[in-house]
Amino acid sequence: MKRIHVGIGSVLVIAALMLSACGVQSYVEKDPSVNLNDYKTYAWLTDKETKRKDGKSYKNFQESYLVDRVSQELDKSGWQKARNAGSADVLIDYDIMVEDEFREQSQSVYSRPQVRYFYNPYTRRINSVYYPSQYLGEDYYTVPYKSGTITINIVDAKSNKLVWQGWAETDVTNKRIQQDDMNRIVKSIFKKFDVAKR
Repeated sequence: MKRIHVGIGSVLVIAALMLSACGVQSYVEKDPSVNLNDYKTYAWLTDKETKRKDGKSYKNFQESYLVDRVSQELDKSGWQKARNAGSADVLIDYDIMVEDEFREQSQSVYSRPQVRYFYNPYTRRINSVYYPSQYLGEDYYTVPYKSGTITINIVDAKSNKLVWQGWAETDVTNKRIQQDDMNRIVKSIFKKFDVAKR
């Protein structure tokens, strides 16, 4: 009998693949006529206006954290925050949304295994017959969950035209998107931002 030796490196590769499978899927749309490399400075839309469209004049902790994370990603991409919103090449806006959703799931249904006994008159003994479980089909049901979505918009400051949009969603456990989930979402979105700049 052969023994299979699994090294630590193999275990780490398998673990990395499993973690990447649990990653956040992000989506982007870009104006094909725009070259993002032409932009160098950015400002937040909330910096330009004293109040947001929804009437809020402040950012809560969740929004402040998102602004900081996105700013870090933009800085890493070579963009700089403008000293004032009027001199920026682009304006950045965001949307945070948590919704109640339903997901359909299924579970395989099997019959219960059984053992039946019968008397054999020829041998004068009680014999048993084992009936294994059999596949009966799928049981479908819906499961409620909360979906958290973050959308990042980049608007050309001169033309006031949307030139890039990235969004991603993940399951959340409460009414707010936690910082760990926010980090994964922002990182996933900006991986595609770097690709779009090339």
